Amino acid sequence: MSRNTTPIAAITGGNRLFDCALASLGLADDFSRTVLGDVFRHIGSSPMEATADELGVMLPEIERRMRLALPYDAAAAALGKLRHLLLSWEE
Repeated sequence: MSRNTTPIAAITGGNRLFDCALASLGLADDFSRTVLGDVFRHIGSSPMEATADELGVMLPEIERRMRLALPYDAAAAALGKLRHLLLSWEE
């Protein structure tokens, strides 16, 4: 018997900052949603309630997780884009 699955996007839908952060990474959507969504939940927040302050505090953890899963150059490029977004973010 087959079971329907729930798309990751439905599980980790987020606010504008979260969606912009995903887009800025330039990586596979499912991977980015999983990593960022898990990090926000780890600190007791959620993708729907994500703030720039929370994202800034969690950058080291995001970097750690990405460096475990990606080649160095790909992780460094994605993290650079994420930092640029964070520094230029206006509510």
